[in-house]
Amino acid sequence: MVKKTKSQKENFFVRFWNGKLSLPMSYWGVGVGLGIVFGFIIGIFIGILGMSEDAMWGFLIPFQIYTVVGVWRSSNNYKGPKFWAILAKVMIVIGIISNFGQMITGV
Repeated sequence: MVKKTKSQKENFFVRFWNGKLSLPMSYWGVGVGLGIVFGFIIGIFIGILGMSEDAMWGFLIPFQIYTVVGVWRSSNNYKGPKFWAILAKVMIVIGIISNFGQMITGV
């Protein structure tokens, strides 16, 4: 019987949180791709329940914290050109500022 190492026991979401996925998979796959799917599902959920659009932030903020941490850690572990790691972090900061502005203005 082959023993599994710690990294083999971790599932996809734990590996993402720990920054062990590639930067492209973390940024585009989880951050953008899964973010769009999650936002769509939350939008439908909020609409079906007839909740205020502001309630959406209660669902999105934890997901955004999760994605920011995972992408940031992945960019720290990135072995390719530093340009991409820095660009990912810049885009994260821009996204945080944008979301904060949307929460404040209600847009």
